[in-house]
Formats: sequence, structure tokens, C-alpha cells
Amino acid sequence: MIRSHRFLVVAVRARDGAIVTDLEPVAPRSRWMRLPFIRGGWALYDSLALGLRAMRKSLEMVLPEEEKSVASPASFAMQSVLGLSVTVILLIVLPHLVATRLPAAATWQVSLLEGAVRLGIFLAFIYCLAFSEDIARLFRYHGAEHKAVHAYEHGRTDRVEDLIAFPPEHPRCGTAFLLIVLLVKIFLFALLPAGGVKGILMRLAMLPVVAAVSFEVLWLSAMVRSLWWLSLPGLWLQKLTTRQPTRDQLEVAWTAVQRILAAEGYPSATYGTIDKR
Repeated sequence: MIRSHRFLVVAVRARDGAIVTDLEPVAPRSRWMRLPFIRGGWALYDSLALGLRAMRKSLEMVLPEEEKSVASPASFAMQSVLGLSVTVILLIVLPHLVATRLPAAATWQVSLLEGAVRLGIFLAFIYCLAFSEDIARLFRYHGAEHKAVHAYEHGRTDRVEDLIAFPPEHPRCGTAFLLIVLLVKIFLFALLPAGGVKGILMRLAMLPVVAAVSFEVLWLSAMVRSLWWLSLPGLWLQKLTTRQPTRDQLEVAWTAVQRILAAEGYPSATYGTIDKR
């Protein structure tokens, strides 16, 4: 999946080996949605919505007709709600319940313990996922996507080979954003009461604030050179969530970039061909 301000492109490798793409317009953000500390909450929602939308579209593009029921809006919505519910339980409810049962005298100590448990669950979950071949392939595509973005940012998208030299990690990856969210929670949740249903509900209500602050930290790490070190934890985490892609996977990412460049009207875009040199 590659997106610009105006378009979203999903590129997949079909069963017959061809690369299939789908281009959809993306609603522009209003001016107030781009304001500091407001843009973070919107970015979290937007990324989640577009990611689920792209995932469902990719299933529709590659599944045979008799299996497409799993990608129907109702079925996919149910799966998405289930996945989000499990995420809330694992990363909010469970860490809070564990931390409040450990000896801690102050709320900041509870928050610190809660953050440590949350981070441990998150890292263990990502690490275990990589043992699945399907997830490992997804991580390789993740790396290909980042290489394509790097190549675009360096003005090198004329050939598939242009992508190879770039790293599979990228400082503005959603994975980096998630890690910053986990770390920011430690500081902000220290301001909240701990224990019981009230503690859990207040942490859920605090999520938009956490997203807003985390986005500004990510933005600063990308825009202010002296704060480059803020991006390091996210880059380290991507050692788990990305892999070196194959050439076939690079071709898919490269085609997605070419398609979106063509949609944006760049004359150098060569969508529709795969350079085999």
C-alpha cells in the first residue's frame, strides 16, 4: 500500500504472477485536521481506516470468487472489531490489571510497571508472529514498501534496482508511531488514577491525547535534525517488523509507486512496465 495526499494505491501479486493495482481517491484533510496536537488523533484514525480498507481490497483482488466472502464488508468488519478488541485487552486492560496487583506506592510507579508489561507483551507478540510464514512474507512486503518510499524520497524510482540499496526500515513507519505511543503512555498514564474499571476506562479515554502527543514526537524526529535520536527506538523495532524483500516483492512496491506517481501527474512515471534490467 502506497498513499499520497490525494490517492491510495494497493498493489498485489495475483495467482497468475501478474501485478494487479487498485487506485482510489483519498479525502483531503481539512485545515483544522492539520493543526498540531489535532493531526495526531486524526492520523491514528486515518492510518487504521486506510490500512483496513487496503487489506480488504487486497483480499478482493487475489482471492478466487468462491473465497471472497471473507472480504465482504460485514465479515471483514466483524474480524476487524475482534482484532481491535484483542488489542485493547492485551495492550491496555491486561497490563493495567497486572500492574495494579504488583507492589507500587505511587501512580507513576504503577504506570511504569504497566508500561513495562505492555511493552513486553507487544514485543513478544511481534516476535512470535514472525514464526508464521505468512507473517514473514508480510514483513518482507513491509520492507519493500519502505524501500520504495526511500527511493522516491531520493528521486530514484526509474528502475526496480533503484530500491535494492535502501534499508527496509523507515523513520516515519507506523511501527515507529506505535512504539512512541507505548512509551508516551507511560508518562501520560501516570497522571491517571489506577485500579478497577475506572482506571481502564480513563486510559481508553486518554488514547486520543496519547496519539496527539506521540504524533508530534514522531514529527519532531523527522523534521528537526538535532532530534534524530527520537527515531532510533522505532528503527530498532522495525528489525522485527520488516525483512529484506525478494525482487518479486520489490517489483510490487515499485509498481505501486509508479501508479501513484502517474495518478499525481508526474511525467516520469512509467507505470505499466516492469524494468527487467
